[in-house]
Amino acid sequence: MLHDFLDYAAFAFLALFPILNPPAMSPIFLDMTDALADEDRHKLAWLIGKYTFMLLFAVLVAGGWLLKIFGISVPVIRVAGGLLLFNTAWKMLNNEPKFSPEEHEELKGRVSSRAFFPMTMPVTAGPGSIAVTLTLVPAGSLLASGTWVKFAGDAAGIALAALSVFLFYRYSENLLRRLGRAGAQTISKISAFILLAIGVQIIWQGLRGLMAAG
Repeated sequence: MLHDFLDYAAFAFLALFPILNPPAMSPIFLDMTDALADEDRHKLAWLIGKYTFMLLFAVLVAGGWLLKIFGISVPVIRVAGGLLLFNTAWKMLNNEPKFSPEEHEELKGRVSSRAFFPMTMPVTAGPGSIAVTLTLVPAGSLLASGTWVKFAGDAAGIALAALSVFLFYRYSENLLRRLGRAGAQTISKISAFILLAIGVQIIWQGLRGLMAAG
């Protein structure tokens, strides 16, 4: 049973880590929070890691059930979330402010005000990670012990993935700052382009799913 638990946890982590992609997203996080003091940025990194776990755990527990109730398909979630990611990345590539001056003041005054949206959803844990989490939902009977082992393993894998988000967001700033302003801006632009490509890919996957269903 312990072996199965570890296998499920490792699989969930390895499935989510490339989608969350904390190494590539940390420059975007730093760019979006450049107006914050270091202490507030560290607090925000912790909140994003916590909310990432809470969001994906909620999807694991009730995501499939809620989608059926509201009649929303996974492809629709992908298209909507991909559009949000595309919009965020486009603004970053064109040097448009991610937040208005009023929103910056709100972010500085109350860090938690933007921790969930947009910093966690969709920038960090977007439709891709939600879709992956939906595939992890145990399909067996609730009375079977194996179902609960898989659920516990999946939850542990989600926790590890969320922890990796916090660690990269919290500590990668030291490395990026050593690169200097020009180096950090270059990495930020490359990361924004990657985020733009991810948004397009997610939209395309959603459209393909809708066309296949139709």
